[in-house]
Amino acid sequence: MYILNDAISFIMSRTYSRMKNIFLKKLKKYEITLEQWVLLAQLSEKEGISPTDLSLVSLRDKPYTTRLIDRLEEKKFIIKEDSKVDKRSSLIYLTQQGVELKKEIIPIADKINEWLVENMDEKEVKTLKVLLHKMYKNIQSHSHDSE
Repeated sequence: MYILNDAISFIMSRTYSRMKNIFLKKLKKYEITLEQWVLLAQLSEKEGISPTDLSLVSLRDKPYTTRLIDRLEEKKFIIKEDSKVDKRSSLIYLTQQGVELKKEIIPIADKINEWLVENMDEKEVKTLKVLLHKMYKNIQSHSHDSE
């Protein structure tokens, strides 16, 4: 018998939804969305990335990523520069304002991640990450089945 509260997908969705709502409230004062933060966080790990690559690593489609990039550029958090290798492409970089914003938001993101694993020891957290990555690979391998 199917019990919704026992379904892994429901448990994950409920957890993500609660975490997202908390994070959105914290982001409100910075006037950026969660989706914009994802791009800034990705750029803090690897600057000078193309919009196409940014859409791939942030798991967003290219048109949506382009809109997010445009908003972040309007807010002066990022700049686009023409690629020296491929003149048809641009590369995205954090501005100083973007770097400062990242420095303010990372501790908030870290705190929320701490709350997620409260009352778990290091081994449990490591196991959880391994299992979540496995689950992602599993569902990715079935993504063509949903079409």
